[in-house]
Amino acid sequence: MPLASPDDVLFNSTSVGLVILLVGAVNGFLWHWATPANFMNRRYAMSIAALGLGSLAIALSAQTQFDRAASFTVPLVVTGVVITAALTPFLARTQKGGIWIHGLLVLVAVALSIGLAGQGDQESGSLSLPPPP
Repeated sequence: MPLASPDDVLFNSTSVGLVILLVGAVNGFLWHWATPANFMNRRYAMSIAALGLGSLAIALSAQTQFDRAASFTVPLVVTGVVITAALTPFLARTQKGGIWIHGLLVLVAVALSIGLAGQGDQESGSLSLPPPP
């Protein structure tokens, strides 16, 4: 997504990746708490709605400290909550590999988040071809 970070030190890929992993972990706890007998039961749907609203409230509170924080955080929150809400039931039912597969996915996500931390959204200069010889 072409989002402009209000602060590249605080809002970078590492912090966003780790927060999305935290949202996914909370979502996993909610899934197991909701007695996952069927795919979308009422308790899980209501807990996801509460998680989404709570996450949006936290994201919107960043606007009090940073300019353009809401336009950066709200799309990330919505995307993160929707993706984790959709994937959690499927990943929870995975029997092959179990915890090893999930642990590997978390390690890959953390490595990507840390590896992309230095990528800012500032302009790198003019984009042009060199003059002809």
